[in-house]
Amino acid sequence: MNRVVMTQDGRDENCIEESDVTLMKSFILTLSFVIIAGLIPRGFADDAAMAAVPTHKAAQLTAGPELESATDTSAIIRWTTINPGGTALHYGVVHYGTDAKNLTQVAQSPNRRNPTNPDMIFRVRILRLSSNTTYYYKVESTGATGVSDGVSISVETFKTQ
Repeated sequence: MNRVVMTQDGRDENCIEESDVTLMKSFILTLSFVIIAGLIPRGFADDAAMAAVPTHKAAQLTAGPELESATDTSAIIRWTTINPGGTALHYGVVHYGTDAKNLTQVAQSPNRRNPTNPDMIFRVRILRLSSNTTYYYKVESTGATGVSDGVSISVETFKTQ
């Protein structure tokens, strides 16, 4: 546990208790053993490491976005990008609303990136829509950390039944 002590010249200084140092050494030793013994599967930390350091370039649209289907209360928007790289987990995100200048509602869907596939298809289901209504939307995709893949499009429209 950290504690604050006052130095001789009147400044506050953080000190780490000896028991905390011992605890930290024990944790590091245990973690090292777990890793060496193979108790943490290979690649377990890959997503965390990839998420911490952006390693992908901006994704480019190759198809869409387009309305895949619509009912009176739901819609599915689909688009395809060049494989963005980065984390294995990505999200398709649709920003939508009934005013083209006010896309405040958001729907998203998780996607698992296949590093051997040159493209990535995103499909996002939007629920609880009003019937016979025109909606405006923009799409984006993000990595696991929420950082955008860089897809940029103009506002599109669809209409529920």
